[in-house]
Order: sequence, then structure tokens, then C-alpha cells
Amino acid sequence: MKNKLSGLQNILWAIGILAVGLALLVGLVVSMSARYEGERLSGTMTLGEGVQRAKHSQADSGLDAAPVGELMPLPEIKKVPLDEVLTTTFLCDKTLLGLRSYIETYGDGATASIWTDNGSGFFAAKGADSQIVFVDGSLVTPGNAAMITRPRKVVLYLGSDGLADTTEQDFINGYVGLVNSIREASPNTILICCSIASISSNYQGSDGLTPELVAKANAWIRQVCIQTGAWYADIASLLNDSNGYLSDAYLMPDGRSIAAAGIAIVVDYFRFHGVS
Repeated sequence: MKNKLSGLQNILWAIGILAVGLALLVGLVVSMSARYEGERLSGTMTLGEGVQRAKHSQADSGLDAAPVGELMPLPEIKKVPLDEVLTTTFLCDKTLLGLRSYIETYGDGATASIWTDNGSGFFAAKGADSQIVFVDGSLVTPGNAAMITRPRKVVLYLGSDGLADTTEQDFINGYVGLVNSIREASPNTILICCSIASISSNYQGSDGLTPELVAKANAWIRQVCIQTGAWYADIASLLNDSNGYLSDAYLMPDGRSIAAAGIAIVVDYFRFHGVS
């Protein structure tokens, strides 16, 4: 009897050892398989690399997006029809409001939108919290306006309002916030930031504007473009004279707003410079 029990125990021990060995073998096979599939084969991207390539591709996918980290002047293009320029959305302060009359004169083919403040000023430092008069007369932020209308292209021309009371950091932070708020609301919108024209040589405004301040603001706007990847349009170089003042030929009586002749120069610039 004892011999039978001993033999049975030996059989059970053998079965147990075999089962453990089989389990170890299966575990080893599974482990090697998982490790193999986790390694990247030639020509295959990992998820992390795919995300990085997607970001890089979005920044460098042609002329519709400027790469962050360098200034990208708006490139020259073959002259486009006037009505193509006049379907753009312009986010501007009162100095460029002559554009509205220009559009109205053009007629039904012009569908450009003019986003501007209610007369209280458009301060770059307030950025995304600034409010514009929307098409229904309500006051909304530029980001909300972009979310509703999803414009193809937005040209930003602002920076002189409140400039004398604005620090460099506040200006840049606010402007960057404004650009990013539009981009987040409407990711496919092309964003173009413009340098701003100076003032007349005998400017008498009480806002403290000087050609030196405007020049500083334009340097800050270039920095905004570098930080955000927005395109840069050097409008100031077209409208200022050799002494850094707004040319008399493009000047409104207030000493800082752009007259019809200057508006025509701006529009013509965008007929020869653009992205799509």
C-alpha cells in the first residue's frame, strides 16, 4: 500500500513540475512577443514621435502657417484680384477705419469684415479680453467672434491705443493672448500681424504718442509674431516717411489715422503679399 501511495505522489509531483515548466515557457513567449511589438520597426513612428511630427508638419506645411521661433514676413505672391483682399477680416483700431469706406465704395463684391472697438480704444495689453462691435451690434471678444464666423484670414492692425501707458511685457503678453484666443477659437484661420504707422510730425494728441514709441511697439509686434507663428506684414514701412513720421500724403487731420490714399496702399500691399 505504501509503495502505491509513494508512486502516486511521485506521479503528482511530476505533473506539478511539468505544469510549472509549461507556465514559465508560456510566460517567456508572451514576454518576448510583447517586447518585439513594442519596438519600432524601420519606417514606423511611435505615438510620441507621431505627435511631434504632426506639430512640426502643422507649422511647416507651406504658406498657411509660420513656424514658431522665427519672424516670417508675409511673402510676395502673384497679384490677386481686389475682391480676394476684400473678403478678409480686419481686426483694427480706429487708425485704419478708413478701410470701411474703401470697402463700401468697392460695392457688393467686397465682403470684408471690420472688427473694431466701440470707440473706447483697442488696447493691445488687454488682449483676449478686448471687445469688438459684432455684426449684430453686441460687444464680444475677438475669440468669440472668430468662433462664430470662422474667418479664413484675420489681419491685425493695432497697438497705438494706450501705448504710452503700456509696458513692453504687458503689450507682448496681451497681444500674444489675443492671437492665441483667435487661433484656439478658429484653428484654421490664417493670422497676420501688421506693424503700425507712426504719427504726423506736428502731432498734438494727448495720448503721449511719439515716433519712438511706435517704433518700439513695432519691435514688440515682431516679437509677438515670433512667439505665436503669426505672419508679419510691415505696413509701417509703406506709410512712414524717411524721418519716421506718417507721410503727409497718407494722413488724416487727427495726425495719426490713415487717409484714403494710405488705405489704397495697404490694400494694394495685400494684393501682392499673402498666404492661403
